[in-house]
Amino acid sequence: MNASSPTSGAEAPSDAARLIRTGQTPSGPAPAAALLESAMAAVIGEAAAPVSLTLDYGVALHGGETVTVESWVERATRTLVFVHGRVLKDDGALAATGSAVFRRLEATAPA
Repeated sequence: MNASSPTSGAEAPSDAARLIRTGQTPSGPAPAAALLESAMAAVIGEAAAPVSLTLDYGVALHGGETVTVESWVERATRTLVFVHGRVLKDDGALAATGSAVFRRLEATAPA
């Protein structure tokens, strides 16, 4: 695996279908996990709890770097939401990709 191309990821959809955040990070892999999980939860737009989270790391993050975090919903059912995301460094290098499954906390009854 090439360090700049983690193997987990689906391609990001158009800008209209995804959440994009910019911020700064501390060093190490843990910030990428925290940034991705919160961004993937936020893109759902409703109360949901994480069921699983899978991460693939690329290039290392260094303290204070500005990163862009993108997340998007791949598909959703009545009770589960399948989400993808990625962390990009300022130069466009891929720092991490992730996929997650969230359980909707207020699942609606089927119509």
